[in-house]
Amino acid sequence: MANLSQDDCTFITKHPLDDCLDSLRDSLRKAEQSYDPSSTSGNGAGDTRDQGSLKAVSKLLYILQGHDVALTLRSKTGAGDLASELSTLFRGVRNGNFNYQQYRTLSLFVIKKASDLDIWNAVFDLIWSISQTTPPTSVPPLFDDTPITHSSASQQGGEQTRQAVEERVFEEIKDCTYRNVGGFFSKYFEGKEWTDFPKTPVQNAVIEWLFRFQEEFLVNARGSYCTSSKNLTGAEARRQLDVFVKPAGENVSKTVHDWKDVEVIGELRESDKDWKAKLLQLSRYMRDVFATQPTRRFVHGFTLLGTTMELWVFDRSGLYSSGEFNIHKEPEQFIRAIAGYAMMNDEELGLDTFTSLDTEHRSITITEDATGKERRLWLEPDLIAYQRAIVCRGTSCFRAGVSSAKEPQYVVKFSWTSDKRPPEADLLRLARERGVKGVAKLFGHYRITSIAAMREGLTFINAHTF
Repeated sequence: MANLSQDDCTFITKHPLDDCLDSLRDSLRKAEQSYDPSSTSGNGAGDTRDQGSLKAVSKLLYILQGHDVALTLRSKTGAGDLASELSTLFRGVRNGNFNYQQYRTLSLFVIKKASDLDIWNAVFDLIWSISQTTPPTSVPPLFDDTPITHSSASQQGGEQTRQAVEERVFEEIKDCTYRNVGGFFSKYFEGKEWTDFPKTPVQNAVIEWLFRFQEEFLVNARGSYCTSSKNLTGAEARRQLDVFVKPAGENVSKTVHDWKDVEVIGELRESDKDWKAKLLQLSRYMRDVFATQPTRRFVHGFTLLGTTMELWVFDRSGLYSSGEFNIHKEPEQFIRAIAGYAMMNDEELGLDTFTSLDTEHRSITITEDATGKERRLWLEPDLIAYQRAIVCRGTSCFRAGVSSAKEPQYVVKFSWTSDKRPPEADLLRLARERGVKGVAKLFGHYRITSIAAMREGLTFINAHTF
């Protein structure tokens, strides 16, 4: 719950709502009378067929965002003011992202003529509660404690058959898959210097066309499209890929491919039927990417089923897409995507940009907790622990030392953490202060990124229902 500061309360008292909400009480009262809790689905989506409720809440948000209080008080969840947060909610409601239950507390306060302090406090609480779910800010709640028993991380070695892995992968992704995410194309493909390509006709033989296109337009691209006739190396399971992007260069083999070099994966099929099967196949390959590139932040992929294309991003909280489009009807969008994947930099590809590679050794610079000085730790190439799953904390551990030539003295742990729990570093500091024995000693710690930061600028409505 939001806590209003003394300054907030003073400003609210000096700038009362007066009668500006009086005209809304009848419509809000009707919305409350028509409210049916049973119409709220398990994924949090309400029944949006009641246009009366939607309009009443829209008007409430519209009036509140223009009030002096909203234009002055700062948001408690972001860098902007309260009006900007209310404006975002207003746009979401008008676009159909509406669940009356989320707005019910605020509505009831207005109906009952509660004090201005109660109403504005309810506004802060509303913004905070919605910010926790859109977009997802951490790994799903199931991973706050013990990982779910159906996680694909349990499949190892020879157990990683197609059927077994796909069943486990589906359990991971079924509740955190989003299609047709607002802002997807503009975030990843528009406004880039590599989008200005001619409208080349798309041909039926996709792979042959792709390689011709690459030879003509992508000669100097940082990435190169490949296809595999042999199993890729570097993973426990034996798999081949339809199309994928790997770094280009004279020293890069065009016949032998390793999973650690895979940057983007494409799945092709002549028919657009049974897209779920192809998505699961793509997800299975993404699982191998995360297993062989454990510090990968996210991975791009696409499906091209007949003439229907869909662009995807996988991260540790699930997967989301641009929505489907027809490559013949929207050839420019198709060309932009194909060119974009080959020209993305490491940051845009979700690659590891926080460790450094010096000849054959990888290192990370971190501030030592005890002294406040920056120290460089050299990571051993072989992991001592990692997770074979997509939707998980992605924990991976390396032995490390202050020199690449010395025996490792430390363990460097990379992990996606829950934003609802205290950081592990705080707990280790507390254990050190209290002299707890048998607990790891903290060397240093810093936050690299978050799911919310990586998904910034995107609009998530409801998870896809399979």
